[in-house]
Order: sequence, then C-alpha cells, then structure tokens
Amino acid sequence: MNSRHAIHEDLFALSIGILTLSFAIVLLKQAGVLVGGVAGLALLVSQLSGWSFGLLFLGLSAPFYLMAWFRMSRSFTVKSLITVALVSWLAETLGQSLVIQGLTPLMAGAIGGVLCGVGLLVLFRHQSSAGGFNVLALFCQERFGWRAGYLLMGLDALILLATAYFYGVATGLASALCIVLMNLVLGFNHRPGRYIAKPELAAS
Repeated sequence: MNSRHAIHEDLFALSIGILTLSFAIVLLKQAGVLVGGVAGLALLVSQLSGWSFGLLFLGLSAPFYLMAWFRMSRSFTVKSLITVALVSWLAETLGQSLVIQGLTPLMAGAIGGVLCGVGLLVLFRHQSSAGGFNVLALFCQERFGWRAGYLLMGLDALILLATAYFYGVATGLASALCIVLMNLVLGFNHRPGRYIAKPELAAS
C-alpha cells in the first residue's frame, strides 16, 4: 500500500491532528481528567506542582526522540518534534482563552478520549506522533507487529494507578474511560503494515 502523501495533504492533516489533540487536552485538564502516555504524565505533574503543561510535555517527550532518530525515519522524528512543540504551545494558549463548563468528569473522559484517539490517528497516518510512549508503541508495532493502541493501553495502566492514588477512584474511573476509548480508536483503526514510519522495519 502506498502511504505517501503530498506536502499539502500532510500539512492539512497534521494541522487537524494537532488542533484536535490540543483541544482534547484543554477539555481534560479543565475537567480534572487525565489522559495516558507522556501527555497524561505531564498533566499529572502539572496539576500536582503547578508547572507549565507545555514545558513538561515537551521535556518529558525529549528522550524518546533519540530512539525515533536512530530507529525510525528522520522525517518521522522531525514531524513528531514539530507536532509536540505545537501541541504544547496550542494547549497552553487555548487553555488561557477557552473555558468549558458543565461537563462531568465521565463525559469529559469520553469526549476527550475519542478526540485524543482521532487526533493521534491522524498524526500516525501522516508519519508523525505526539512523542513519548507513542514513538515506542509505533516502533514496536512496525518491528514486532504489536498493535500500537493495545500496547499504549498497557503502558497507560501505570498512569491510571498514579491518578487513582493522588485524585481518588472517581477521577481514576473517568481517566480510565478516556484512556480506553483513546486506545480503542487506535487499536481498531491503526494496524501493522499501514502508514508506517519506516517501510524497511515491517519487512525485517
């Protein structure tokens, strides 16, 4: 399958993915719900410490770029770096001007989980990611044939344990709903051999 896209297609699709993911993060943060992966870890540390989510998200994602640079394509690494930088900036900017009221944590978890899944799916299909665990999951999918969504779900269990410990069972359940829906979107729609970051890995 030819998964190459024209530059204008990449730009348009990546803009949609970045905007969708940024909006989902704002929604979840304002409802006090956490998502999985490095974004969830950054949200957790941000809420506990008061530090900037954007800086935490960018900093925590940084170590995974070395893996992406040497084990996946250079284009994928550069796109992921730009994506994470823009999501970090846009989530902070939207959070200062956009106030969402009336959503319960469970509703925010459901909507945010689906939006995160859709946003990541768009990024994956245009050879980008939101950094962190996503890079690891995509590499394992392409190298070993493991489903990225299901692998992320397992890694996210650690985020859920920390969430339940610091914020209680109710927040943990809403966060679990978010994580499960996000990874089901990925698991059902992003499969080995499709839209891979480095074609050689699939055949090795």
